[in-house]
Amino acid sequence: MSKVTEVIKIDPFNPEAGIIEKAAGFIRQGKLVAVPTETVYGLAADFSNPRAVKRLYEVKQRQEDKPFTAAVSDKESLERFSREVSILAYKLADKFWPGPLTLVLKSADNKTIGLRMPDHPVVLRLMDSAMADLALPSANISGEAPARSAQEVLRSFSGKIDLILDAGNTRLGLESTVVDLTEAPFKILREAALKKEAIENIAAGKRVLFVCTGNSCRSVMAQGLLQK
Repeated sequence: MSKVTEVIKIDPFNPEAGIIEKAAGFIRQGKLVAVPTETVYGLAADFSNPRAVKRLYEVKQRQEDKPFTAAVSDKESLERFSREVSILAYKLADKFWPGPLTLVLKSADNKTIGLRMPDHPVVLRLMDSAMADLALPSANISGEAPARSAQEVLRSFSGKIDLILDAGNTRLGLESTVVDLTEAPFKILREAALKKEAIENIAAGKRVLFVCTGNSCRSVMAQGLLQK
């Protein structure tokens, strides 16, 4: 474990390139970096690095039979990680990614995987710079409340992780909503930052029917109203 956890302040809107590259170097080396998201702070490790992921389990004191969500930087990652992507998965990703929504899908090895595209410049640029998807659980000891600030991360993980990127308090302060799409109908496993009504509205695929009496100008008006 690290003897000292470094804390670096970073601009949440325009992250400094040098700081991002330093954090990306840590990720590539298999180290653990606490990063802000729009929901809560997360503990980031290279998702493809078994040693880094094992260390993540250790510092979080989490059972290894509970897989970590993969944070991704683009919607195309749905097809990279899942062997079958439903129409609803595409619809939800189009509507709520980047954002506080985790989608649970069937993975390529016929297990399950959770995917999320966070809505925060720091973590998105970190993934691009590190050229890696991230294991990104919330920054807390398992069973405790998630951290909403760098100070809360430090209280739990001082000396246990390598770096904290301090971008101030998180915007939403609630964890992502988790939707299981491995079976139909879908199941909301955790309702949090995104409310179930928003999910249900997309799943229902609601339509609006305009009845025109034959006047073409009214059809144009209907189109304008619907677009608005």
